[in-house]
Amino acid sequence: MAASTAGIMLLLLLGGIAYFLLLVAYRLCLHPLAGFPGPKLAAASSWYEFYHDVIGRGVFCWEIKRMHDRYGPIVRINPDELHILDTSFYEEIYAPASKKRDKYADYVVFLGVPTGAFATCPHDHHRVRRKALNVSFSKRAIYEAEGLVRNKVRLLCARLGGIARADGVVRLDAALFALANDIITEYSFGEGYDCLGKDDFQADFKGVLLTAVEAGAFIRQFPWAVGVVKAMPPAVLRRVSAAFASLLQWEAIVDKRVRTLVAAHGGDEKKKGEEPPPPAAADRCVFTTLLNSDLPAAEKSYQRLSDEGKSLMGAGSETTSWTLTLLLWYVARDARILSRLREELRDMPGGDGGDGGGSLLKWLEQRRYLSAVVNEALRFDHGAIGRLPRIAREPLRYRDWVVPAGTPLSSTNYWVHMDESIFPDPHRFSPERWLDAERAGFPLQKYLVSFSKGSRQCVGQNLATAELYLTAAALLARFDFEFVDTTERDVLPARDCFIPRPVVGSRGVYAKVVDRDGSALQ
Repeated sequence: MAASTAGIMLLLLLGGIAYFLLLVAYRLCLHPLAGFPGPKLAAASSWYEFYHDVIGRGVFCWEIKRMHDRYGPIVRINPDELHILDTSFYEEIYAPASKKRDKYADYVVFLGVPTGAFATCPHDHHRVRRKALNVSFSKRAIYEAEGLVRNKVRLLCARLGGIARADGVVRLDAALFALANDIITEYSFGEGYDCLGKDDFQADFKGVLLTAVEAGAFIRQFPWAVGVVKAMPPAVLRRVSAAFASLLQWEAIVDKRVRTLVAAHGGDEKKKGEEPPPPAAADRCVFTTLLNSDLPAAEKSYQRLSDEGKSLMGAGSETTSWTLTLLLWYVARDARILSRLREELRDMPGGDGGDGGGSLLKWLEQRRYLSAVVNEALRFDHGAIGRLPRIAREPLRYRDWVVPAGTPLSSTNYWVHMDESIFPDPHRFSPERWLDAERAGFPLQKYLVSFSKGSRQCVGQNLATAELYLTAAALLARFDFEFVDTTERDVLPARDCFIPRPVVGSRGVYAKVVDRDGSALQ
């Protein structure tokens, strides 16, 4: 019996080895991408990517650049995916709606929100979901929501004013995360989390989200791990990973908010004892708009909208707040930039906002130097720092190469923004480059890809830029920031965790706040 079992195990082992060798041979010799340049190890196995992204803690983005330096502008970065390092080809990959582009399911799986619009892979299905969201995130809708954003900025200014009076130090990236999180939660659900009201700005929320994105590379390789984590009893999970336990608690809060709105709308998820949020707030929120839209009933289910909620919370918090962090870091430390910006904002009006008339946001958007500062901050942030694969349904020609239809193909925001032929001296924070290029008849806006491009570009772009303009103007007109125990290693991107992250061990961005006069944006 023992011999028989040993024989079966040996056969299984030999079979596994044979399968692996045949798979490698197919990938290297017979695969549709076999003729494309790149490291043989990367072509043979996804373990090459695993090593750099999981063991190396998010450095595959820079390894891809090294591949291009050796093999040229198009490389095979894993068995099934190509990458192009050519800024001029970016808009062919991230094309407008007239050219259908699907997302790559094996890549977006790490998001854990399969029915959210951001993770929806088929082009046509995405257009249905995106159309319903566009109503809430149009330029007009954001002008109407200006009052909400400005109220949150006022709360942040009040908190920072109190810290300044106490001669205290603030963790600036956490405070700005609290601002962005309170804005997106109230705009989405009709009520926020009030992170701005917490003593530490609810810094653990930020930590929970960063834990999730840093685990993304592992989940892409082992997507079943998500199910294992969610199946663990809470007490066990807290012992294994307190951060992931907190993440599930955060997801439960989103679930409850969505369930309440679905119930208030008369959906089949209503439970006895649940109360809808205050009608005045709920009537204006994103999810009420979705529930009142002409989406099919299946698209309005609790589970589907819960995925949408988690997607909006994640995308609307860390990205915008990190751009603001970088903006303050670079501007507050450069007396020339700060002085020029304050001079431009010297006559900043009040305005009631909210209806487009007397809009402070519109006035700020017309300030050329502030716009240049915002654009440069977006360039330094990159949005999603790494690649965002797209799949064309037709063959694509790139120079002498023909990319087969159905091939995941990507470019990388970081390398577009660091392209010296477009942005000379790319590591220097220079708002003037935007003004100089405009005067020279070479506007750089085309090459700003922090929100991506094409039919899949970020749905929250208008809300994010509104937050950038209103917050930057309010904070820099009123406060000075003296950074404490913070260096460039705490702000420069050192890891691709889908969003840019500094070196492992960074504690955040800290600053002493000095209140200049207490009058800005009152």
